Amino acid sequence: MAKDPVCGMEVTEKDAQRMTHIGHETYYFCSKACQEQFELKEGIRKEEPGKKWWQRILKETKGEPPKCH
Repeated sequence: MAKDPVCGMEVTEKDAQRMTHIGHETYYFCSKACQEQFELKEGIRKEEPGKKWWQRILKETKGEPPKCH
């Protein structure tokens, strides 16, 4: 089991649908929201102009919050 670096939720590596590789390290995520927040913090992903990461997630999930939060 791996721990999501954003929310702390345990994620099974073999079943993980979301992961990010940085150097020789692999990070596993429970949701797209957690992965995007991590990638923004690490400078891998850039913020969309005029939208915060959580606004994009709520739009993509039709107003429902991510399952882990």
